[in-house]
Amino acid sequence: LFSHGQIQHPGKSTYTNKCAQCHGDNGEGIKSLTPPLANADFAMQNFDSLPCWIKNGMNHPIKVNGVEYDQPMYPNEIDEIQTANVINFMSSEFFNCDSSISSIWVKQKWKGCE
Repeated sequence: LFSHGQIQHPGKSTYTNKCAQCHGDNGEGIKSLTPPLANADFAMQNFDSLPCWIKNGMNHPIKVNGVEYDQPMYPNEIDEIQTANVINFMSSEFFNCDSSISSIWVKQKWKGCE
């Protein structure tokens, strides 16, 4: 629906403005510094944690597709609607699945963030 140039996915601009600087325009990551999002096993296996990582960042080593990354991810100042949109965008573009999570789901996940 969104990839044929007619209508841009609502999460694409947020991704471009808030995420692509570190994770790459196509989710490819940056060498050994920033993990990829495209086909990222860690992100797909920990999908329910994405809202917390986006909101609060992450500051511990992780292994993505067999490669260890130990750079901090900084928090993003985006609301629950933008967060839902960017996760749905990443799902369709990088995880090869379509999610239709809502801002309500994001807010529920935020309540469980440490």
